[in-house]
Amino acid sequence: MELIDRYVHEVGRHLPRKNRADIQVELQSTLADTLEDRVEGEPTQEDVEQLLKEFGSPQQVAASYWPQGQYLIGPSLFPLFRMVLGIVLLVFVIVQLVLFGIALVFNQEVLTFLDVLETFSGMIGSVFTTFGIIVIVFAILQYFEVKPDSEDEEWDPSQLPQIDDEETVSRGGRVAEITFSLVIIAILLFLPDKIGVVLVLNPFTEIILNPVIRTYIPLLIVSILLGVFVDVLLLWRGRWETGTRLAKIGTNLFSIYVLIVLLSGHNAWLAEQGAGGFFSFLEMLDEITISNQESVLIIGMHAFRLAFSIALIVISIETIALVYKLIKSFFVRPTTINLPG
Repeated sequence: MELIDRYVHEVGRHLPRKNRADIQVELQSTLADTLEDRVEGEPTQEDVEQLLKEFGSPQQVAASYWPQGQYLIGPSLFPLFRMVLGIVLLVFVIVQLVLFGIALVFNQEVLTFLDVLETFSGMIGSVFTTFGIIVIVFAILQYFEVKPDSEDEEWDPSQLPQIDDEETVSRGGRVAEITFSLVIIAILLFLPDKIGVVLVLNPFTEIILNPVIRTYIPLLIVSILLGVFVDVLLLWRGRWETGTRLAKIGTNLFSIYVLIVLLSGHNAWLAEQGAGGFFSFLEMLDEITISNQESVLIIGMHAFRLAFSIALIVISIETIALVYKLIKSFFVRPTTINLPG
């Protein structure tokens, strides 16, 4: 019965991975046996919905399989706590390491072993502080019995999502995207004077700042933050839905607008310098001294423009694919998969 399959699958999303398959088999067997004892002949959709209502929402059923007792963070909040903790700590550590690496590359002073040890000690202390803050927040939520889903509202089994592998969100991909986005935001906020073209002149390294991108840093940060918000929403929901697709399409369209603005700004700057097209400029390189800062900056601005152009193409293709899948979801019934057992 498809509705029971969907119900068991949804319960499994809130169970610990170690025992998930065994519990799903047990629950599916219990539901089938109960329905067989209660109904003679082929059960109707109403019979199945009534049975599932009596069992309770998937979140409640999943919570009943967790060990009982006094909790600092109980079963209803623990899946959310585990997801938030994993994402925050992973992203925090990666961002810190990237910023440390950038500072190390552009630091003209020689760092001693004690300096590096002090930096990592501070990083470890920050990780424990972050962990403690998250635990305290969720302990407060547990104390006031705050639950992710309201149990006062009547639960409707017919609203269970379809089981579809294509609709499942790749958690690893989302976390990687969030991490990369926050690294970019950290660079824009804390290292705006490092955004440009790196000119290596032994024994010194000089950065020639990008004269265009600094103007649009607030716009870039807003665009990236919107993308992070949608990624977090996707991780929480665990699947692509109409709402999440619309949100992703909206953020992509805003990102496309920002990229067009950046491209226009770089085009205008290059036109003012009389740089012409990229290939025509390459033909002039033989006559240009590479140590000339102006020439290096022009090459760098062409590289920035090329990178923004590639990003614009990639995001446009992704947006078209999202629109296609959104339209398809209204006309094509998702293909279900078999559960364990």
